Amino acid sequence: MTHLLPEFDRNGRRLLAAKLFRGFAFGMNAVVLGLYLAALDLPAPVIGLILSAALAGTLALTLVIALWGDRIGRRRLLVIGSALMGLSALIPWVGANPAVLVFIGLSGMVAVTSSESTGLQSVDQAVLPQTVPDRQRTAAFALYNLAASAASAVGALIVGPMLALGHAFGLTDAAAYAPAFLAYALAGLASTALSFSLDLRVEVGATLQRGFAIRRSRRTVAMLSALFSVDALAGGFVVQSYLAYWFAARFSADPAAVGTLFAASNILAAISFPVAAWLAARIGLIRTMVFTHIPANLFLVGSALVPSLGPAIALILARAALSSMDVPARQSYTMAVVDPDERTATAGVTSLARSVGQVIGPALAGVLLVPMGIGAPLIAGGLLKTGYDLSLYAFFRGRPAPGEEVRR
Repeated sequence: MTHLLPEFDRNGRRLLAAKLFRGFAFGMNAVVLGLYLAALDLPAPVIGLILSAALAGTLALTLVIALWGDRIGRRRLLVIGSALMGLSALIPWVGANPAVLVFIGLSGMVAVTSSESTGLQSVDQAVLPQTVPDRQRTAAFALYNLAASAASAVGALIVGPMLALGHAFGLTDAAAYAPAFLAYALAGLASTALSFSLDLRVEVGATLQRGFAIRRSRRTVAMLSALFSVDALAGGFVVQSYLAYWFAARFSADPAAVGTLFAASNILAAISFPVAAWLAARIGLIRTMVFTHIPANLFLVGSALVPSLGPAIALILARAALSSMDVPARQSYTMAVVDPDERTATAGVTSLARSVGQVIGPALAGVLLVPMGIGAPLIAGGLLKTGYDLSLYAFFRGRPAPGEEVRR
């Protein structure tokens, strides 16, 4: 049980609580923002610009953290980032002004995806290992991701009651989403308070750093970042929205059934996080990443080749049960193989690499793969991910994280 229930210190408990509030907010706002923009009846190019601004803000914030995060201070970044969520309370008041919406999006703390992909996750990733004993590091990341997924699911489920609350106050059309934006801001306020309560142990002297904060581990971080970008590129071929389109176009699947499928997939992914921690304690982090990912990739390829809906659903669910098990193992390994004062920059750099790869993936798939057949992105994504796994194993199987034994 020791490995499955990490013994967080005071900072770790507050960090996890702050993540719960942000996860809830992002799960809710990722749905609300799209519905709100649709209710405003803005032109499609304007909606695209607003969403792109939010993604650009996220990338910019992650870049700032990668380059200067330790000089600014980890606690200060968590406080400032969480406080920026309060800008969402202004959205219902400025909805008719797209320029202001773009400005708010550029803050980097406006949710457009259900899982938090902001720069603050990089800071969490840097701090979390020092809040538990080393032997519990992977379990800590597993619980962190599990909690975030659960909070995000609750946030998505609360959208309906929030809309009903708006109607109860006499709000109509786009204005009815005001309570949801206010709840997002309040969750940001709670996260701000929890982040402010962190003590100086989260800094580990990082504020004394000058210049780029990755020194000893630059080659390792560069190799990992390059590999992670390939994995994210392949993942970009099969983002959830494309899989939904593929099910509808390939099998004429009912939209409600597709929604249920993705809900089940998210539940399986959440369950897999603690299983990953248990497995990593027995076979190692790199083996956990590779040996669970490759079968998931084969399931993805197989789903593109089967002739009917039932087997395709079964394969996608089987993939969901395995494909996210590398997440806590990857985060744990990355933070373990660099020095403590390199963790903030390392988390930022690897997150940037993944973000860039994922942004490129859908466009590349649309231009090069879809014309070959709508199942081509699934096959290409599975094969490219397998190439990533084999490369990761080749380069890092003999480089275990500190405290691990090399198993040949």
